[in-house]
Amino acid sequence: DDYYLRDPSVDPDDIFRSPTEYCKSCPPNADCPVNTTLESLGIPAGFWRASPSSAVLTACRDFGGDRAGEARCAGNERGAKQASRRLEEAGSDEYCAPGFTGPECQLCAAENHYLVDGDECKECAPRGAAA
Repeated sequence: DDYYLRDPSVDPDDIFRSPTEYCKSCPPNADCPVNTTLESLGIPAGFWRASPSSAVLTACRDFGGDRAGEARCAGNERGAKQASRRLEEAGSDEYCAPGFTGPECQLCAAENHYLVDGDECKECAPRGAAA
């Protein structure tokens, strides 16, 4: 616990010979149960990271509603192994709640939508429509 394996393909004997080279401290706010790799770090709701190869977790800012960051950034604690497989395909958007995308999940996934109150997406008015 509290460590992750940098390279899951490394020989176990090498890990025991040089543990500090292969085992790294769990990043702040991440969850590192036994057998965690960098790719399978547990990312809690309210946090985001740029890719599965990043150990840097970013708190998703609320800007708008209470706990809006947590609403947009779902994390991946729904099952580390399953999430890890999806992350390889989806990249950083896997940490976003449905309907959100981008850094800190600050963008709306649907085309022609914008973020309102930090945790809601609304459709843009048609061009030329009066406000």
